[in-house]
Amino acid sequence: MKKRIDFSIHPFATAGLFLLFFATPPVYTFAVLSSVILHEMGHLFSAILLGKHLRGIKIMPTGINLSLSAASSYAQELLIAAAGPLMNLLYAAFAVYFPPPLTMAVREISLILAFLNLLPLFPLDGGRMFIAAASSLLGAEIGEKISSLFSLLFLSFLWILSLYIFFYSGVNFMLLLFCAYLFSYIVLKKL
Repeated sequence: MKKRIDFSIHPFATAGLFLLFFATPPVYTFAVLSSVILHEMGHLFSAILLGKHLRGIKIMPTGINLSLSAASSYAQELLIAAAGPLMNLLYAAFAVYFPPPLTMAVREISLILAFLNLLPLFPLDGGRMFIAAASSLLGAEIGEKISSLFSLLFLSFLWILSLYIFFYSGVNFMLLLFCAYLFSYIVLKKL
């Protein structure tokens, strides 16, 4: 018997998709969509290789969230989390085979996506990797506490940096929105 895969779209994701398709140059629309899909395929392929199953797909304001069966070990969690950013780095390297305007867009978006996902903030891949590494070394309870504290400290630094960039550029508020989203996610998760 085949298991059912749940599919849903977050209400705010429709606004992001609308902006992506109608307010973004087509080259960047392709770069964003292909980079995000390949990122998630990296997670999915690594999970399948490790014997895990896809339970659900949710389109979020910041990308796609795959719900996978639980990892059996911290090493598996670390490998599954690292596979997405690794796929983005490979895609950025592969971008040299695209036509020139597409090469730059794919390289930029893939590298940005890899970099942001490697930040040690939960729920990002870097945060998941940090929790897995800390929990394997110090135990689950201490690893979770250290990860939460580190995430809040790093997010505070990122928030200050985003305010600095916003006030001195006057127009670039994307990092500020990203920080607000992560902060709200962390706060709502604690409630």
